[in-house]
Amino acid sequence: MNYINELKKAIDYIEDNLDKDINFEIVAKEVGMSAFYFHKIFSAIIGISPTSYIRNRRLTLAAQEISKNNDNILDIALKYGFESHEAFSRAFKNFHGIVPKLAKVNGNELKNYSKVDIDCEFDSINPNKVLNYRIEERDNFVVIALFRNFNLDKKNEIPEFWKEIKENRTLQKISDNYSKNTLGICIGTQNVFEYQYGIGREIEETEDVDGIKSELGMKIVEVSKCSWVVFKCEGQDEKDINELWTRIYKEFFIMTSYKQCMDIDFELYDDKDTEIWIPISKE
Repeated sequence: MNYINELKKAIDYIEDNLDKDINFEIVAKEVGMSAFYFHKIFSAIIGISPTSYIRNRRLTLAAQEISKNNDNILDIALKYGFESHEAFSRAFKNFHGIVPKLAKVNGNELKNYSKVDIDCEFDSINPNKVLNYRIEERDNFVVIALFRNFNLDKKNEIPEFWKEIKENRTLQKISDNYSKNTLGICIGTQNVFEYQYGIGREIEETEDVDGIKSELGMKIVEVSKCSWVVFKCEGQDEKDINELWTRIYKEFFIMTSYKQCMDIDFELYDDKDTEIWIPISKE
């Protein structure tokens, strides 16, 4: 899938509507993706979530308007999607370091967050750097996992989830009951900003899961038959895994005719390494 052209279209749409209500479902539809998938792709490739990008661009433009004219600050705040003077002042100070009225005073520094140049984002890619992968065909399979809902804009929630279930020995109970490798499975929801993330194991149809399912509040998910692209990460360091995710979207998907075909993916953890599994289809 040509993510360069699709992201260019998405960013142009966002830029044209910074002073209007931006619906992520409409943005995603413009580029042929689900809202969840668009949010994930944008964050991985641009390095910032679309929500944060929009906020930074709006605060940049608002500061420029405040500093160069005498318009009412509340009018400018409302123009750029802030519901009150207080909410705008708080966001403005967090971003620029000063309250809005001081933007009118000469000598005060303001921040400029520029429109993303997609071509520059990809200039840094080294075409000679190898990214190994394999394609796997899999029939339907079943996963049992402890799921929670998380927000796409909050990056620290997943590590905290892992830490919690390790410390309360829930992860040990899951490991004791099933022989398959541990999975961290991510599933998109109807809410643009939320997804379900579960920690668990693949199970066989013959396994008895009622006891642990009830005890731990786990959920069973059936994953449909499809093709998967698989990438291996040496070790299980969070930083290395996140860097691999970024490379997958910035290097693999823009150079091949594959696209992700379901709002689901997972990380598989063995004794020492990690594999990232993404469902794919040919365009």
